[in-house]
Amino acid sequence: VKMEDFRRKARLVAGGHTTEAPATMTYASVVSRETVRIALTVAALNDLEVKAADVLNAYVTAPNKEKIYTILGPEFGRDAGKMAVVVRALYGLKSAGAAFRAHLGDCMKGLGYRPCLADPDLWLKPMVRPCDGVEYYSYILCYVDDILVIHHDSHSVLRLIDKYFPLKPGSSVSDPDMYLGTKLRRMKLDNGVIAWGLSPTKYVKESVRVCEEYIKTSLGSLFKLVKRA
Repeated sequence: VKMEDFRRKARLVAGGHTTEAPATMTYASVVSRETVRIALTVAALNDLEVKAADVLNAYVTAPNKEKIYTILGPEFGRDAGKMAVVVRALYGLKSAGAAFRAHLGDCMKGLGYRPCLADPDLWLKPMVRPCDGVEYYSYILCYVDDILVIHHDSHSVLRLIDKYFPLKPGSSVSDPDMYLGTKLRRMKLDNGVIAWGLSPTKYVKESVRVCEEYIKTSLGSLFKLVKRA
């Protein structure tokens, strides 16, 4: 269930519950909400661009850490019945999250970023803004496949990331609208200072809408039962 609008998505996944837990660590961390707030404050104070993007089919971009095989079904034609080794971190595997997190870390390090000591899912890199020579830190915030880039030219960073991980085309790469279930918007304060606002309004509205639809459906079913009785 998608947090921002309660859409439901279905995936063909591996039966990870049927396998033993791998000996390696399976935990995968994500950036904290407090880190996002601080990073947006830094972006506003330094007049930096903030852009968001989603990785396309995130987990299956990473190599699999488990030894998993499957028997091909009839949809594979003449290869049906053969044994196939799963080489990508298929959704459902116990190690899939950790495999993608490690793969993402390799990408960040390859781009010259290092993890923050306070939050390892905040990646930073010292930069100099070419237009005025101001020194600052470029930031990349990672919440699984949701990426937030803070940079003087965020699109240039996203193009580099796209070479490692295909980003979702279209509106995926844009000014952030939702992040971690929170509505984001760039705003100007009364004193003229540009800042970022965070609000749960969209999440609350969708929650109310879903509840209203559920109550309406439930009452309709109840009335039918009463009428039959």
